[in-house]
Amino acid sequence: MTSWGVGPKFASISLVVLLVTGFANFYYVPALALPFSLLRFLAGVALIVLGVAMFLVAAVQVHKAFDEGKLVTSGIYAYVRNPVYAAFIWLIAPGLILVTGLLLLIILPFVMYGLIRFLLLDEDNYLEEKFGEEYLEYKRRVNSIIPKFAW
Repeated sequence: MTSWGVGPKFASISLVVLLVTGFANFYYVPALALPFSLLRFLAGVALIVLGVAMFLVAAVQVHKAFDEGKLVTSGIYAYVRNPVYAAFIWLIAPGLILVTGLLLLIILPFVMYGLIRFLLLDEDNYLEEKFGEEYLEYKRRVNSIIPKFAW
């Protein structure tokens, strides 16, 4: 497994779902498209910017740890085991819905979540083999996609 994990599969399938759903919404059910709203658009842009920032921080952190043969459990990884995928599901996909106003895109985060739950089985097996009990303890402590905060 590379430092990108199952990311390329996730991104490819998600992009196809995004394009097909967006095209269907725009051309076949335009009634499900909201009229432009500056506030909604700016909120969407803010979510996308936050998501891209989260993606970049997480990607840099995991690539560095991968190159060093270490398991990353600090920083954003202390709150969610898969912050790259979480950024797409919780921030970028909803941001795209707000920016475009295409309501049919509401299925995108759900498809992404289901897809990643399936694809992560390979990553989990790889990490369990490579890091053993260290990864299993981390897995017990930190959720995969839904951040877990200790209050």
